[in-house]
Amino acid sequence: MLTGSAKARTSTIVLFCAAMIGSLLAHAAERTVVAGPVQAGVFAVGSSNFTLNESKVSQLGGEGLNSEQLMRGIDHSGSARYVDELLLHRDAAFSFNLQVPMNSKLYGASSGAQVSYAGIVLYPTTADNPRADYTFFGGSTLPHMQNETQDPLFATEGDRYPLIVYSHGSGEFPRSTQLEFLKALASNGYVVLAVFHGDNRFGDTEGRKFNLRPLTVKTALDTLLADSRFASHIDATRIGGMGESFGGATMMALLGAKKVNPDVQSVIANELIETTVDTRIVAAATVVPFMGQSLPVGKYTFFGSGGAGAGSIDRPFMANSSPSDDVADYSLVQDAMNRIPGTQYLVQYEGEKHAMSAGATADAYAWMKIFIDAYVKKDAQAADLLATMNSVSGSGNDTLVKATAPDTPVNFPEFADLKVSVDGVYVGADRYDVTLQLVSEDPITFTLIAAEPSAAATLSTGSFSENLLTIPRVMVGGVPYRVTMAVSNDNPIQFALTAADAASAQ
Repeated sequence: MLTGSAKARTSTIVLFCAAMIGSLLAHAAERTVVAGPVQAGVFAVGSSNFTLNESKVSQLGGEGLNSEQLMRGIDHSGSARYVDELLLHRDAAFSFNLQVPMNSKLYGASSGAQVSYAGIVLYPTTADNPRADYTFFGGSTLPHMQNETQDPLFATEGDRYPLIVYSHGSGEFPRSTQLEFLKALASNGYVVLAVFHGDNRFGDTEGRKFNLRPLTVKTALDTLLADSRFASHIDATRIGGMGESFGGATMMALLGAKKVNPDVQSVIANELIETTVDTRIVAAATVVPFMGQSLPVGKYTFFGSGGAGAGSIDRPFMANSSPSDDVADYSLVQDAMNRIPGTQYLVQYEGEKHAMSAGATADAYAWMKIFIDAYVKKDAQAADLLATMNSVSGSGNDTLVKATAPDTPVNFPEFADLKVSVDGVYVGADRYDVTLQLVSEDPITFTLIAAEPSAAATLSTGSFSENLLTIPRVMVGGVPYRVTMAVSNDNPIQFALTAADAASAQ
């Protein structure tokens, strides 16, 4: 066993001096990594109940309606129609009645009224979950869906998972490619809440069409976190947001952005108003976020002249946008992003319209997942990847064009006094807090001196797979290194250093 401060200094030099030259090169050539697409995670996925009453679905035809219209919401002959009336077991589904505050400026004709909402909850479940899948619209399938009498069946009884709340585009609902992405997130260890906003119940020129959205998301979170069946498996300190188009703007409002109502008087006066802010959402990632559009008579600047309303966003935010967007004016996206004072990422997609191609959408989803993994899940490998990547390997023409004040969201392990402690090391789906001690310089070898199950809220800073321990970032005197070790002995458990490369600092 080596002892003494001199030995510790020597060991540090032996371990990392070669990487110092590489560190200088890494900083000179930042952001060269091309990340891979979103992959399915280790978990099977379960879902809350969303069984439709097929008899009622059939009866819609007699009214000249169909189920898709109710999922989008519709004002039919002066009556607001919504998907909740098609649910066979409304009490078993994720649904709630929103009591709208008395504020006519924000909510117009809905002020003081109750508005119905429903949604879907996806979550990590056991590999042998016997519950059947359920197709609720076209080819959109809810995996291992609970029936009206069943509670959610989580993968591990004692674990708490980070939560993502998702907001779709205007007049849309969670389905198809979007739903597949949300299921992939759940398979990677997230609880995912997706609300059906039912936007088309309200007119395009009514402020309430948007202003109800952030209030709905906040109320949906309140409802989910008040349900002990789900709340006991959710880490309420790690809640992130994702949104598409109008849903992207919804996330901006929840992070603090102020907006301009669409009526002529508000637009002329450039009157900024706050809708609903939810400080539980620690970061948000978006694709084609709506920040205003070009009109025949000029531009509607959703977040005010020069994007000033975005200046009150106070948490990390990501936008995936295109200069060719034919709905959400890219210049207004740039204006708003320039106003955000803190952590922000802007990824640009050349040649894409608002309805982006499948390849570009897949790339955007990869960016969003990595961002949320870093800032919400607080995963060290994702934080390291986010610090070094410039694009995704898919067919979309994506390039990171702005990354401002990307503060490191993880407290990384530190090598000191011949030891390094690595919290939340993933071994399959389990996590352990590990302590290693340097015992040999030639070859450089560490002995495992402690390994305890991680607490539920512990953040991951490493992983172990196929006899390799990977620590994306170890701090040595304030300098980051990416370290890989291989098992070299079983009794006692020892690891031999196989790589120590410079890691880009955020």
